Amino acid sequence: MDISTIAAIAPMRAWGIDIPNYFWFTGSSAAAFIISSFAHVFGWKKFKPIAGFSLLLAFVLLAVAPLNLIDDLKQPGRVINFFLYGWENFGTSPMKWGVLLLLAYPILILIEALVLYRPYFVKRIPNANAFSKKLYSCLAFGRTELNEQSLEKDHKWGFILGAIGIPLALSVHGYTGYILGAVHANTLWHTPLMPILFLASAMVSGTGLLIVLLPIFQRFFTPSLRVDKEMVSILAKLLAWFIVIDLVIRALWLSFAMPFGMESRFLLYQFFTLHFDMVIYVEYGLCLILPMIVGFSALRKNFWIVFSVGIISAVGVWLFRWNTVIGGQEIPRSMPGFTTYLPNLIGQNSISSVAANWAAFIALLAIVAVIFPWDEEMEDNYKGVNDAA
Repeated sequence: MDISTIAAIAPMRAWGIDIPNYFWFTGSSAAAFIISSFAHVFGWKKFKPIAGFSLLLAFVLLAVAPLNLIDDLKQPGRVINFFLYGWENFGTSPMKWGVLLLLAYPILILIEALVLYRPYFVKRIPNANAFSKKLYSCLAFGRTELNEQSLEKDHKWGFILGAIGIPLALSVHGYTGYILGAVHANTLWHTPLMPILFLASAMVSGTGLLIVLLPIFQRFFTPSLRVDKEMVSILAKLLAWFIVIDLVIRALWLSFAMPFGMESRFLLYQFFTLHFDMVIYVEYGLCLILPMIVGFSALRKNFWIVFSVGIISAVGVWLFRWNTVIGGQEIPRSMPGFTTYLPNLIGQNSISSVAANWAAFIALLAIVAVIFPWDEEMEDNYKGVNDAA
């Protein structure tokens, strides 16, 4: 058998490490946006102090996520093909849905953030230099008044944009599940539960990331230099509920696929036997069940324990993305035996690519934190919540 025949039977792996990283970023962005909407849309006042920060976090996560796709294309110029070709198949192409969603969603988040922070930009204008005055005026949409009517208008538009953004945020990450679920040939992926499964696990990773980043920013970059440990405890309990939902959906997924599948169930049994320790002990036991126990117990009052399980749960969802995307491609279709994949250390679609994407996330988050007065907004909302109490 020559090389060309072997290649025809076992084609090169379509997706590498960039793709699970992309899925993780889009999912965490959706979760951060939903948490910000608890205050802006549903009116839950206890989440209002962190709503603005969560909104900015959602924007940054989504802004850097497509860089993974560009790197996965090998030739960055090929990204233009997403916009030029394939529109005749829009109705049945989740990837084409994603093109529009990835354009509309970050624009909506940015507009909502500008509406939310407009009063703070206006307050900076009197003491700014000529260039900064023009910049703040542009960021405030040219509306420099701070009367009750203008503030009410801001509130109204914040509610409208948040309400529109909730289904949009769910769709942005839901379509990634569609991409996998629509693949009939892949035993692990092909289920209508895949979009819901991705959304449920995204709420876990987004909440875990917020548990980690919020205390860091509060401790080092706010006027009070104080960590709201009560809020961290609330987020830990919220994380526990999201994990419950995630586990229930995973149970439905696996209980249908493995006992009641056709010939495919034998491949799934082999797959999970091969990855038993990673899936059961690490992904489920350490990264899901342990944070759930902490969130539902008095342990959530211990800041360092909650901070640790925030990291663990976020990492656990990344592992789930890895095991689903990369693991799904290990399952054989036309030849015996499971394939293996190890990402390169450097180059495209490599460990260094993912590290660079995380570096871009940290850099953009720092830039956004400097431009937007999130610390002032957070302190004002804490005062409002305390005064109301």
